[in-house]
Amino acid sequence: MTLVNVENHMSQTSTETFVIDCHRCKAKVAAIETGRTNRGGWEDGAGEPWGERILLGTCPRCNSVLVGQATQIGFAGHDSDTDDWSDVTRVFPKPPKVFSSYRIPKTVTDSLNEADRSLQANANIAACVMFGRALEALCRDALFEEEVDSTAKKPRPIMLSAGIKMLKEKKIIDERLYDWSQQLAAFRNLAAHPEDISISRNDAEDLQIFVYAIVEYVYDLADRYEEFKERAEKRAKRRKP
Repeated sequence: MTLVNVENHMSQTSTETFVIDCHRCKAKVAAIETGRTNRGGWEDGAGEPWGERILLGTCPRCNSVLVGQATQIGFAGHDSDTDDWSDVTRVFPKPPKVFSSYRIPKTVTDSLNEADRSLQANANIAACVMFGRALEALCRDALFEEEVDSTAKKPRPIMLSAGIKMLKEKKIIDERLYDWSQQLAAFRNLAAHPEDISISRNDAEDLQIFVYAIVEYVYDLADRYEEFKERAEKRAKRRKP
C-alpha cells in the first residue's frame, strides 16, 4: 500500500463547517472547521485508489473540540466526475472502543462498529439491533458455535436468549452481566420487529456500555488473567530449589 500526503491544511479563521455527531450535545451539529488533512494513494495489489480525510473543528453549541474522519467514495477521473466523500464519523472524543484480545470474532467487532456509527447518526433502533447481533455472535463463539438439536437434521445455531442463559450456566458471565444481557436481548427483540417503539439515545448508549463490558469480560479480561497465571507459574518454578 502506498501512502500519499495529498493535503495538509490548517486555518484558525475558517468559516467552513462539517456535519458531525457531538458527544456532549448528543446531536448532529455543523462543526466549525479549524483544520483538515487529506491523504490517499493506490492499493498496490488491487490497483484501486483510496483516500481519507481527517477534520478538526468545534461544536457551535458547546464549543467542544471534535475530530472526524471521512472516507473517499468517489474519485474524479476514475469512477466519478467529482471527488465524493462519506459522512463524517467522530473519532475524538469517545472514539470507537478498541479491545486487546485477538480472539474476538470479526462479526462481533464489525457489529459493534456498525452500532457506533448508527448511534452517531441517531439511529438508535438500528444500533440496538447491531448490539444484539454482536452479543449473539459472542454467544456462538464462546459456546463453540452450535448447539445440536437432536430432532433436527441440521445443527441449530445458538440464538441470543438461549445463548445468554448458557453463558451464565457455564459461568462465562456473572449474575450482573446476565441481567444486562437480558435487558439487551429485550431491546433487540423490540427493535428487530415492526413494532411502534422508540429507543432513547441514553438507553442505546447504556446498552453500548453493557455490551462493551461483556465483550471485555469474556475476551480481554480472560486473556489477561491467563497471562497473569502463566507469569505466576513461571515465577513459582524459578523459586523452587
